[in-house]
Amino acid sequence: MKKRAISDLNLMILSFFREPERAKSWSYMHWERLFQLARDARLMGTLAYFIQENELWESVPERGRWLLESAIVKAERGKRQTLWEVECIRKAVFRNAYTLAVAENDIPVILLKGAAYQAAEMPWGKGRLSVDVDIMTPLATLSTVEAALTISGWIPEKKSEYDEHFYRDWMHEIPPMVHLDRGTTLDVHHTILPRTGRLTVNADLLFHEIVPLRDNLYVLGPCDMLLHSAVHMFQDGELDNCARDLLDLATMFQFLTEKDVDFWEKLLARSQELGVTRPLYHAVTFCEKLLGMEFPSTFLREVRRFRGGIVSRSLMAWAVSRTIEPEIAGEEKFSVSIARLGLYIRSHFLRMPLRILIPHLWAKYRQRRRERKEKEQEKESIH
Repeated sequence: MKKRAISDLNLMILSFFREPERAKSWSYMHWERLFQLARDARLMGTLAYFIQENELWESVPERGRWLLESAIVKAERGKRQTLWEVECIRKAVFRNAYTLAVAENDIPVILLKGAAYQAAEMPWGKGRLSVDVDIMTPLATLSTVEAALTISGWIPEKKSEYDEHFYRDWMHEIPPMVHLDRGTTLDVHHTILPRTGRLTVNADLLFHEIVPLRDNLYVLGPCDMLLHSAVHMFQDGELDNCARDLLDLATMFQFLTEKDVDFWEKLLARSQELGVTRPLYHAVTFCEKLLGMEFPSTFLREVRRFRGGIVSRSLMAWAVSRTIEPEIAGEEKFSVSIARLGLYIRSHFLRMPLRILIPHLWAKYRQRRRERKEKEQEKESIH
């Protein structure tokens, strides 16, 4: 895909990835600001590899090159840790005596997000730092997989009775699990969207298209991997500081369409089959608007059929463009705070209908208030 000729953008990270050659004339202050934003956006590793691949290394001030070298070392170490964690999960599920039935029945464990990108050696996984590992398994086998993981040292994070109900009855995953020895976090999903959400996905359709990776591990099919990224960003997330997610989507569009000339048609058909056409529309729109990507006119015309009303589109365009990158401390703007609040509220409305959302917010308010009181009492008892 080609990039359009562009004018200056206020979004520094995205404008750099959109037109990197302009950085050859940057001052030290420009680079310092970019690195500060990239650290906040968890993009330093990705940025370092991108600068290498675009032959901009010599344009970076010497101190900046040290930071980039450090980011590459950290990213490589992070990748090894992620892959080691994936192997530990695989052994826990498939090599434990308790779980012989799992292996015999070939119950799939699908890697999601960063772990999937790195295990499958996808270009958008390069330089990525993952704070946890996400996997998915069918709802029917979830309890078996959870038990196997528990035996191997993963235990649920300490949650209240209400939180247990929230995750297990309404969400698309069980409460996060933490390993007793390593302290690593594992999110175990059975689908990709909350069961109470405005959009839901038939998880069986996802499992029909999974791609074997190795030794009972799988990743989502190419279309589903891209659509899951779009769903995670525009439907299930809060869209705050999501520059990394948008760059993932842009790289996916470019790489997957180069590998398969029919990908556009397949992607559109799959989004309709799964019922996630609106997140796909947002992914295309913001890759086009903020990263200057071009898409086939026929594909664009079809995707825009699912754009929704003009008010919601305008509000999304205004809010996302203001919140997708982090702010520099001391430069916070009131309009950005309003945009973040609006997207936070939107994310909750998408997750739950009002009949569930209002009691949920009230329950969480009471829970936080109780936790604050307990902390204050604990401090008083110490003094």
